[in-house]
Amino acid sequence: MALAETRLVLIGSPGAETAEVADHLAARLGLPSISIRDAIQSAVRAGSELGDDLRRSMNAEQLPAPELIAAIVQRRLGEPDAVGGFVYWTEFPTLSVMRSMETLGIQAVELVLADAEATRRLTGRRTCRGCGKIWHIESLPTLVEGVCDRCGSKVFHRDDDAPAAVAHQLSVYHKHSAPVLAHYRAAGSLINVDATRSTEEIVTELTSRLERS
Repeated sequence: MALAETRLVLIGSPGAETAEVADHLAARLGLPSISIRDAIQSAVRAGSELGDDLRRSMNAEQLPAPELIAAIVQRRLGEPDAVGGFVYWTEFPTLSVMRSMETLGIQAVELVLADAEATRRLTGRRTCRGCGKIWHIESLPTLVEGVCDRCGSKVFHRDDDAPAAVAHQLSVYHKHSAPVLAHYRAAGSLINVDATRSTEEIVTELTSRLERS
Protein backbone atom coordinates (compact mmCIF):
# COMPACT_ATOMS: atom_id res chain seq x y z
CA MET A 1 0.00 0.00 0.00
CA ALA A 2 1.21 3.50 -0.83
CA LEU A 3 1.02 5.14 2.59
CA ALA A 4 0.52 8.61 1.13
CA GLU A 5 -2.74 7.31 -0.40
CA THR A 6 -4.03 5.63 2.75
CA ARG A 7 -7.73 6.07 3.48
CA LEU A 8 -8.08 5.03 7.06
CA VAL A 9 -10.98 4.93 9.50
CA LEU A 10 -9.80 4.80 13.11
CA ILE A 11 -12.39 3.61 15.65
CA GLY A 12 -11.76 3.62 19.39
CA SER A 13 -13.76 3.78 22.59
CA PRO A 14 -13.62 6.70 25.02
CA GLY A 15 -10.29 6.37 26.82
CA ALA A 16 -8.47 4.85 23.84
CA GLU A 17 -6.91 8.23 22.92
CA THR A 18 -8.30 7.88 19.42
CA ALA A 19 -7.82 11.52 18.50
CA GLU A 20 -4.21 11.55 19.67
CA VAL A 21 -3.38 8.35 17.78
CA ALA A 22 -5.08 9.71 14.65
CA ASP A 23 -3.20 13.01 14.81
CA HIS A 24 0.19 11.31 15.28
CA LEU A 25 -0.48 8.72 12.57
CA ALA A 26 -1.71 11.36 10.12
CA ALA A 27 1.38 13.48 10.78
CA ARG A 28 3.65 10.51 10.12
CA LEU A 29 1.84 9.68 6.87
CA GLY A 30 1.57 13.30 5.77
CA LEU A 31 -2.23 13.14 5.66
CA PRO A 32 -5.03 15.18 7.27
CA SER A 33 -6.59 13.94 10.51
CA ILE A 34 -10.37 14.34 10.16
CA SER A 35 -13.26 13.94 12.60
CA ILE A 36 -16.99 14.55 12.40
CA ARG A 37 -16.46 17.83 14.23
CA ASP A 38 -13.83 18.88 11.68
CA ALA A 39 -16.19 17.99 8.81
CA ILE A 40 -19.04 19.97 10.35
CA GLN A 41 -16.86 23.02 10.98
CA SER A 42 -15.61 22.90 7.39
CA ALA A 43 -19.15 22.78 6.00
CA VAL A 44 -20.28 25.69 8.18
CA ARG A 45 -17.20 27.80 7.34
CA ALA A 46 -17.73 27.23 3.63
CA GLY A 47 -21.33 28.44 3.86
CA SER A 48 -22.41 25.35 1.95
CA GLU A 49 -26.00 24.17 1.63
CA LEU A 50 -25.12 21.25 3.89
CA GLY A 51 -23.82 23.66 6.50
CA ASP A 52 -27.06 25.64 6.24
CA ASP A 53 -29.11 22.46 6.69
CA LEU A 54 -27.08 21.60 9.77
CA ARG A 55 -27.51 25.10 11.20
CA ARG A 56 -31.28 24.87 10.75
CA SER A 57 -31.35 21.55 12.60
CA MET A 58 -29.32 23.00 15.45
CA ASN A 59 -31.48 26.14 15.64
CA ALA A 60 -34.56 23.92 15.88
CA GLU A 61 -32.81 21.92 18.63
CA GLN A 62 -33.09 18.77 16.52
CA LEU A 63 -30.49 16.07 16.09
CA PRO A 64 -29.11 16.19 12.52
CA ALA A 65 -30.32 13.33 10.35
CA PRO A 66 -27.71 10.57 9.86
CA GLU A 67 -27.92 11.15 6.10
CA LEU A 68 -27.00 14.81 6.61
CA ILE A 69 -23.96 13.93 8.74
CA ALA A 70 -22.89 11.34 6.15
CA ALA A 71 -23.15 13.95 3.39
CA ILE A 72 -21.13 16.46 5.43
CA VAL A 73 -18.39 13.89 6.02
CA GLN A 74 -18.36 12.97 2.32
CA ARG A 75 -17.98 16.64 1.45
CA ARG A 76 -14.99 17.01 3.79
CA LEU A 77 -13.30 13.89 2.42
CA GLY A 78 -13.65 15.35 -1.08
CA GLU A 79 -11.69 18.51 -0.24
CA PRO A 80 -8.28 18.90 -1.93
CA ASP A 81 -6.18 18.00 1.13
CA ALA A 82 -8.07 14.71 1.63
CA VAL A 83 -8.53 13.50 -1.94
CA GLY A 84 -5.20 11.63 -1.90
CA GLY A 85 -5.73 10.08 1.53
CA PHE A 86 -6.81 10.76 5.10
CA VAL A 87 -7.10 9.43 8.64
CA TYR A 88 -10.72 9.71 9.73
CA TRP A 89 -11.31 9.03 13.41
CA THR A 90 -14.37 8.59 15.59
CA GLU A 91 -15.35 7.42 19.06
CA PHE A 92 -19.02 7.07 18.09
CA PRO A 93 -19.19 5.59 14.57
CA THR A 94 -22.48 5.26 12.70
CA LEU A 95 -23.12 2.76 9.95
CA SER A 96 -24.66 5.36 7.64
CA VAL A 97 -21.49 7.47 7.71
CA MET A 98 -19.22 4.46 7.28
CA ARG A 99 -21.24 3.12 4.35
CA SER A 100 -21.02 6.51 2.65
CA MET A 101 -17.23 5.94 2.45
CA GLU A 102 -17.38 2.47 0.90
CA THR A 103 -16.42 3.62 -2.59
CA LEU A 104 -13.20 5.18 -1.25
CA GLY A 105 -11.41 1.92 -0.48
CA ILE A 106 -11.39 2.24 3.31
CA GLN A 107 -9.12 0.36 5.68
CA ALA A 108 -10.64 0.27 9.18
CA VAL A 109 -8.69 0.08 12.44
CA GLU A 110 -10.12 -0.72 15.86
CA LEU A 111 -8.17 0.51 18.87
CA VAL A 112 -8.98 -2.31 21.25
CA LEU A 113 -9.33 -1.29 24.90
CA ALA A 114 -11.17 -3.24 27.59
CA ASP A 115 -13.92 -1.36 29.40
CA ALA A 116 -12.14 -1.83 32.72
CA GLU A 117 -9.02 -0.07 31.41
CA ALA A 118 -11.06 2.66 29.72
CA THR A 119 -12.87 3.24 33.02
CA ARG A 120 -9.60 3.40 34.95
CA ARG A 121 -8.17 5.93 32.51
CA LEU A 122 -11.23 8.17 32.42
CA THR A 123 -12.37 8.13 36.05
CA GLY A 124 -8.83 8.86 37.21
CA ARG A 125 -8.56 12.10 35.23
CA ARG A 126 -8.39 15.44 36.99
CA THR A 127 -8.64 18.76 35.14
CA CYS A 128 -7.05 22.07 36.10
CA ARG A 129 -9.53 24.91 36.52
CA GLY A 130 -6.89 27.42 35.44
CA CYS A 131 -4.94 26.15 32.44
CA GLY A 132 -7.05 23.11 31.53
CA LYS A 133 -4.16 20.65 31.90
CA ILE A 134 -5.39 17.08 32.40
CA TRP A 135 -3.73 15.05 35.15
CA HIS A 136 -4.33 11.48 36.32
CA ILE A 137 -4.33 10.23 39.89
CA GLU A 138 -2.24 7.18 38.90
CA SER A 139 -0.32 7.77 35.69
CA LEU A 140 0.22 11.54 35.95
CA PRO A 141 -0.45 12.79 39.50
CA THR A 142 0.22 16.34 40.65
CA LEU A 143 3.06 16.87 43.12
CA VAL A 144 0.59 18.36 45.60
CA GLU A 145 -2.79 16.65 45.66
CA GLY A 146 -5.49 18.86 44.16
CA VAL A 147 -3.08 21.53 42.89
CA CYS A 148 -1.89 21.90 39.29
CA ASP A 149 1.89 21.69 38.86
CA ARG A 150 1.74 23.98 35.84
CA CYS A 151 -0.20 27.00 37.11
CA GLY A 152 -1.02 26.35 40.76
CA SER A 153 -4.79 26.33 40.26
CA LYS A 154 -7.07 23.70 41.75
CA VAL A 155 -7.76 20.50 39.84
CA PHE A 156 -11.18 18.90 39.85
CA HIS A 157 -13.04 15.77 38.79
CA ARG A 158 -15.30 16.59 35.83
CA ASP A 159 -18.85 15.25 35.82
CA ASP A 160 -18.08 13.56 32.48
CA ASP A 161 -15.32 11.57 34.20
CA ALA A 162 -17.54 10.27 37.02
CA PRO A 163 -18.05 6.46 37.00
CA ALA A 164 -21.73 6.65 35.99
CA ALA A 165 -20.98 9.07 33.13
CA VAL A 166 -18.11 6.91 31.87
CA ALA A 167 -20.28 3.78 31.99
CA HIS A 168 -22.88 5.59 29.87
CA GLN A 169 -20.26 6.73 27.35
CA LEU A 170 -18.98 3.18 26.95
CA SER A 171 -22.51 1.82 26.59
CA VAL A 172 -23.23 4.32 23.79
CA TYR A 173 -19.91 3.48 22.13
CA HIS A 174 -20.64 -0.26 22.07
CA LYS A 175 -24.18 0.33 20.77
CA HIS A 176 -22.88 2.34 17.81
CA SER A 177 -19.60 0.57 17.14
CA ALA A 178 -20.82 -3.05 17.22
CA PRO A 179 -22.59 -3.02 13.81
CA VAL A 180 -19.83 -0.90 12.26
CA LEU A 181 -17.04 -3.21 13.40
CA ALA A 182 -19.07 -6.25 12.34
CA HIS A 183 -19.49 -4.66 8.89
CA TYR A 184 -15.75 -4.14 8.40
CA ARG A 185 -14.92 -7.51 9.91
CA ALA A 186 -17.23 -9.28 7.46
CA ALA A 187 -15.62 -7.35 4.60
CA GLY A 188 -12.15 -8.45 5.73
CA SER A 189 -10.98 -4.84 6.10
CA LEU A 190 -10.55 -4.50 9.86
CA ILE A 191 -7.22 -4.26 11.69
CA ASN A 192 -7.25 -4.72 15.47
CA VAL A 193 -4.59 -2.90 17.49
CA ASP A 194 -3.89 -3.14 21.22
CA ALA A 195 -4.63 0.34 22.60
CA THR A 196 -3.13 -0.24 26.05
CA ARG A 197 0.29 0.82 24.75
CA SER A 198 1.76 4.25 24.13
CA THR A 199 0.67 6.34 21.15
CA GLU A 200 4.13 6.01 19.60
CA GLU A 201 4.02 2.20 19.83
CA ILE A 202 0.54 2.08 18.30
CA VAL A 203 1.48 4.40 15.43
CA THR A 204 4.68 2.45 14.72
CA GLU A 205 2.78 -0.84 14.57
CA LEU A 206 0.06 0.59 12.38
CA THR A 207 2.53 2.14 9.96
CA SER A 208 4.36 -1.17 9.68
CA ARG A 209 1.18 -3.15 9.09
CA LEU A 210 -0.07 -0.70 6.48
CA GLU A 211 3.24 -0.91 4.62
CA ARG A 212 2.89 -4.70 4.45
CA SER A 213 -0.76 -4.71 3.36
